[in-house]
Amino acid sequence: MAMIIKKTFRFRLKPKRKQEHLFFNFAGACRWIYNFGLSSQISNYEVFGKKLTCFDLNNLLPLLKQNEETIWLKDVHSQILQQSLKDLDRAYEGFFRRVRQKGNPGYPKFKKKGTGDSFRYPQGVKVDSKQVYLPRIGWVRFKKSREIEGKILQTTVIREANHWYVCFSCDIEVEDSKPLINEESVVGIDMGLSTFATLAKGFKNKIEEIENPKFLQRALAKLRYLNRQLSRKSFQSSNRKKSKRRLQVFQAKLKNCRKDHAHKFSTRLVKNHDIVGVESLSIQSLLQKSSSLLARGIADAAWGQFLNFVQYKLKYAGKVLVEASRWFASTQICSSCANQQKMDLSTRVYNCKCGNIMGRDENAAINIKNVALNKYKAAGMTV
Repeated sequence: MAMIIKKTFRFRLKPKRKQEHLFFNFAGACRWIYNFGLSSQISNYEVFGKKLTCFDLNNLLPLLKQNEETIWLKDVHSQILQQSLKDLDRAYEGFFRRVRQKGNPGYPKFKKKGTGDSFRYPQGVKVDSKQVYLPRIGWVRFKKSREIEGKILQTTVIREANHWYVCFSCDIEVEDSKPLINEESVVGIDMGLSTFATLAKGFKNKIEEIENPKFLQRALAKLRYLNRQLSRKSFQSSNRKKSKRRLQVFQAKLKNCRKDHAHKFSTRLVKNHDIVGVESLSIQSLLQKSSSLLARGIADAAWGQFLNFVQYKLKYAGKVLVEASRWFASTQICSSCANQQKMDLSTRVYNCKCGNIMGRDENAAINIKNVALNKYKAAGMTV
């Protein structure tokens, strides 16, 4: 039986100067039409007390192209403008959903120039070897590091720092084959800051500690320097633009380092284990309740990104992910006798009355592994 999975392939573009100029124009047009649609929504609600549909906003595009002030929109592919209005409609749907759920609504905001520059094609894109055809732009070369699989559904061009990237969102048809799950190939993961993760492997509880790279902490001095240089430049000056670009390049490098680390570790984990037990973390709550120093360390570790990579890679591999409850006291329960005792965060060694003495994180990883194995067996999926 076949199943469809969604996968995105991202490559760095190598545009000519004229093509890069068109990229900026298209991204600017999408930003302008998004802000125009948001402004129209606000005005319409104030006057008539109701929201415009995406269809209503799309009907305004031909009128805008006939207007002398906005006739420049004719030079932009019409479908990417429609996609920008579709993004606005999704933003409103998310806003109303959060209002119904009585959470933080987060009303849609106006887009700023130079932040999140992108545009999207729903169709019309062709790929030939190491170049891609973008309607109204032409053939653009890109660095093809791997083959594109499946059927391309939509194509997004996005700018990060000094570079433009193309992202192909594809549907891939794969066989829905479930591999045999080996219960001995189980691992429990306890996320941390002193070490990025502590692993408890197999029935013998082999412990492995993964070093926390601490990319932000190592780069903090340079990051502060670049921010100081930016703050000293005159507003809208050429030197300020250069300084801002240097800061963006450095931040993009930090982001890519984190992503590379998360991809490599998650891939190794999925290849070597069939059952993976993890903590169910509320990272947003941890960031809000922690001190600024601790919150910065949590954000730098990027636990959410890593766990997201593990989740989708296990799904594609047909393997098992088990999440321990958020309220499971993995650090307070003895992994030998199940006795529970309260512990401060500063206590790094678990000392139980049964004689079990081990590191706090090691004890938690074993508990998480045991929970994963018990939940897997309880679900009736043993092989």
